[in-house]
Amino acid sequence: MKPEEMEKAIVRNLSEKTGRSIEEWFEVLNDTELSEKRELVEYLKKIHSVGHFQAQTIVKYYLMKTGDRDN
Repeated sequence: MKPEEMEKAIVRNLSEKTGRSIEEWFEVLNDTELSEKRELVEYLKKIHSVGHFQAQTIVKYYLMKTGDRDN
């Protein structure tokens, strides 16, 4: 599976795997004071028990949507 296909599959399965859609994860990240990519990924992993690749994908899409918030 190509990286792009893997990302799309992760996004497609987020609700089933985590209980939240990508948009709901964006809201979670909006509520943080964090700004760096690494901090956001670690936050999702530690506080919300999201898997590493899921967290990276959520943050990547979030930063693309929000204009990269200092990254």
